[in-house]
Amino acid sequence: MAECVIEDKGNYFQIMNFNLETEDFHYIFQKMEEALKIKKQDMLLSLAELGVLYSSHLAVLVRIHQLMHKNGLRFVISNISPEIKNLLQITQLDSILSIYETIDDFKNSLKFNVIKQQPKMDFEWQISQTNEDVINIVCKGSMFAGEQLDKLQDRISDFFCVVFDFSHLQSMDSDSIAFLDKLADNHSVSIVGANAELVEQFRQKLIYGKVKLS
Repeated sequence: MAECVIEDKGNYFQIMNFNLETEDFHYIFQKMEEALKIKKQDMLLSLAELGVLYSSHLAVLVRIHQLMHKNGLRFVISNISPEIKNLLQITQLDSILSIYETIDDFKNSLKFNVIKQQPKMDFEWQISQTNEDVINIVCKGSMFAGEQLDKLQDRISDFFCVVFDFSHLQSMDSDSIAFLDKLADNHSVSIVGANAELVEQFRQKLIYGKVKLS
């Protein structure tokens, strides 16, 4: 197999010819750091040729994610098999990795990057209680992990039906989507007013069917 390279695709890097089966993969981190010194952009790895992942592979993916996260960027994987998808769900790595079914799906998501270039509003929320078991939450700005999300989580834990109004929400990070995913395990979660980027994130993070969208 040809030597691993990192190709600049214009608005993202793609890791090419990277063999996860090999035992010596320290070189990938050096190549990533060299690429990021030249340009700060997300990095994509297609797993189309890999049918199964082992613990050593997962460790490498986590290290790559950590390197990208340290630089404020995403590590994206695509073209995963049903077996790999199941493994990532079991290990909860799907909550930290950016996963897309195909490379084209990822490229289409980049069309929404204009939102990321705009100044982001701080995350704000307002709660109104409909009845004993139902609350409505109006969210504004950008939902991200932090004190505001922690406070929100504490406020809604006792309610079964939670309705989110995302009409004025610009964006969410992976931790926030993981929060919704976990909330939907034991609560009825409905979302109204989500923009196209958020809906796509829900679909890619596999919570599209767990929450009610309208």
